[in-house]
Amino acid sequence: LIQGQHVGEFEKEACHMFDVKNAIATTSCGTGLETVLLASGIKGKQFIVPTQTFAASVNCIIRTGNIPLIVDVDSETQCLSLDIIKENMLTQNVGGVIMVHMSGLITPEMEEIEKYCKDNNLFLVTDDAHTYGAKLGDRFAGTFGDAGVFSFYPSKIITTAEGGLITTNDDELAEKCRVVRNHGTRRNDGEYQGLDYGYTCDMPSTNYRMSEFHAVLGLAQNKYLNSFIERRNEIADIYNERLSKVDWLQTPFKDDNIKQTYWQYIVKITDDKRDRTTELLRLLDEYKIPTANAYSPLCHEQEIYKPYLSPKGYKNSEEFITKIFSLPMYVEMTDEQVHYICRTIEEL
Repeated sequence: LIQGQHVGEFEKEACHMFDVKNAIATTSCGTGLETVLLASGIKGKQFIVPTQTFAASVNCIIRTGNIPLIVDVDSETQCLSLDIIKENMLTQNVGGVIMVHMSGLITPEMEEIEKYCKDNNLFLVTDDAHTYGAKLGDRFAGTFGDAGVFSFYPSKIITTAEGGLITTNDDELAEKCRVVRNHGTRRNDGEYQGLDYGYTCDMPSTNYRMSEFHAVLGLAQNKYLNSFIERRNEIADIYNERLSKVDWLQTPFKDDNIKQTYWQYIVKITDDKRDRTTELLRLLDEYKIPTANAYSPLCHEQEIYKPYLSPKGYKNSEEFITKIFSLPMYVEMTDEQVHYICRTIEEL
């Protein structure tokens, strides 16, 4: 029932799909991020992390004995940029970067960021909660840096109800992640097969293992991954075609070299005379169109994270956070529904 053949099959399937050497299933993306940082052995170091993300991206740093440095993001991609990373290398104590691929977009600078981190001995983890199946050129999400971590929460690209997955090409890091996942223990080797030689505890940890039930659901969902992503892109294409002509809205960043998953379709109000709350209430009350504004307030605006702020400020994120919102995006939507949303926004 726990960490059996179906979990193993789910992990092997991910390795095959994404051309990566190791996959380690966990209870969630958050515990996966924590597992990677614990396995790295890094403690007492600063990790650069974007303000435009969920709390889990910051909490994993604190919970592993490290120090978040919460920084601004690029105004177009809403991801970390190479320039922002460089300008926040303010001390010798920066040990790594948590790179969040926002809304299913791998930033076009990802390979340059990867090279910069390698050249400067920075441990690079990609938070791929939104990018299961996304690609930059011929490289999949989860293959950049030291490790990537996916989420299978119900709102994500596929679901295991609760669950996460670490991917890495570093065999040593992968084996340490497996130890961390299992209470920090490993089975002892012995001379005779079939005898139980007990275990050795290498480090204090806890249980981050995925159950067989969750893995079975994940295996079933994987069969539809390509069709899920294809449908999300079809919906995004309709939105892009129609909403790019609306003079008070800005459509999301798009690059022909990037295969996005469109976890969310986030637009930005560009007309300062329009109030976001007023517009979104009209969409909901008059036209029955629900919207969302994920990750607001931003991490640097959360009281709990006040000790971890960058002195460089948050000009970009503070400019867009009260102006962005996401439109409905899920594979069951019909073209008729998408055109209805577009037509409504055009008429507004």
